[in-house]
Amino acid sequence: MNKIPRITVIQEFKDEAGELTGQITSQSGADGTWLQFDCECLDALPICRSQCCSLRGTFLTETEAHSGEYDCFADPETGLPQLRRDADGGCTYLDRETKLCSIYNRRPQVCQSFHCTRGAAVRGWKLPNIVQRHSA
Repeated sequence: MNKIPRITVIQEFKDEAGELTGQITSQSGADGTWLQFDCECLDALPICRSQCCSLRGTFLTETEAHSGEYDCFADPETGLPQLRRDADGGCTYLDRETKLCSIYNRRPQVCQSFHCTRGAAVRGWKLPNIVQRHSA
C-alpha cells in the first residue's frame, strides 16, 4: 500500500485583491519532510534563511565577471568565473544577520533566475530527519 504524502500549508501570500499569489508548504512522507516555496524569494526568507546563498557554484557570465561589479574568481575545476564564498561557505554578498543579499537589486543573472522550488516537479528543501528517543 502506497502512503499518500501529507501536505501542510505553513504560510499563504495574497495580493491586495485577496488572490493567492504563493505559499510555503511542507510535505511529509516516507522519505522525510520537504519544504516547498512557491512564493517570491523575499517572502520565503524568514523560513528558508537564504539556503540558496550557500549553494556551491554561483557562476557568472563572462560579461558579469569582467564588469568589475562582483568579487569573483575562476573555478579551478571548470575555469568558469563564480562569486566568491566566505569561510562559512556562504556567498560573500550575504548579510549573515539579516540573511539578505547586499547586492539584491544588481545581483548576477544566475541569482535572478534561480528559484528553489517554483514548479510542480521540484521537491524543495529536505528537513533533517529527527529521531526522538523516549526512555522508559
